[in-house]
Amino acid sequence: MKNSFAFGNKEITYSVVESRKRKHLNIAVADGEVILTIPFATKPEVYEPLLRTKAPWILKQLTDYEELELNNGELQFRSGEKLPYLGRYYRLKVTKNSALSASLHFSKGRFEATVPEELSVDEQRAQLYPLYKQWIQEKGQSFAEKRIQRFIQRLGRAPSGVAVRSMEKRWGSCTPQQKILLNWRIFLAPVTMVDYVLAHEVAHLKEMNHTYVYWETLRMLIPDYEERKEWLRINGNQLYI
Repeated sequence: MKNSFAFGNKEITYSVVESRKRKHLNIAVADGEVILTIPFATKPEVYEPLLRTKAPWILKQLTDYEELELNNGELQFRSGEKLPYLGRYYRLKVTKNSALSASLHFSKGRFEATVPEELSVDEQRAQLYPLYKQWIQEKGQSFAEKRIQRFIQRLGRAPSGVAVRSMEKRWGSCTPQQKILLNWRIFLAPVTMVDYVLAHEVAHLKEMNHTYVYWETLRMLIPDYEERKEWLRINGNQLYI
């Protein structure tokens, strides 16, 4: 069932799904669609106020999705392309000169690169991509070490360390030595997704397995973790550039 409501000058369309198993309302944004799951026979006067309260969050999720769709696909690292970091996109300026190797830095709200004059498009990507990845890893490491403190304080437990690296199938992991490892690509996603992965791994400091205790611990750290988990499941493949 499709419905809509006005929020400012925006019209938000959403689908309502009734569930006999669900006890609480749940709002999710998937593939640019807003889906409200409600306990069976819940009346509109119950869920409509929640939708209006969550409208800023819904619009942010829709905007993030549109940005991902717009910038989806393998980047060539040409001038004018936009590179993601923490859910935002920053324009890249490439200058060719007589340098023997490429360089990349971030300045005044954009990425700036220099490459040797004779490089082909494929060679340009091959040189700039590793530099961009290294920049993300270094910035992500610093960001994560500060951001994780809020979850450490709530749980009362701290990991033995935090490291950012390449990971094939996971966004993060917690080792038996209680060291938290993060996939560098998560720092291409919005901050809310970084928070979800950090909280997910911090919760493992209390319970290593995905038991009831674990999920309740995660809910304590991030009450809306299910919405964030779903966003990452749907949009995570677009973080491969």
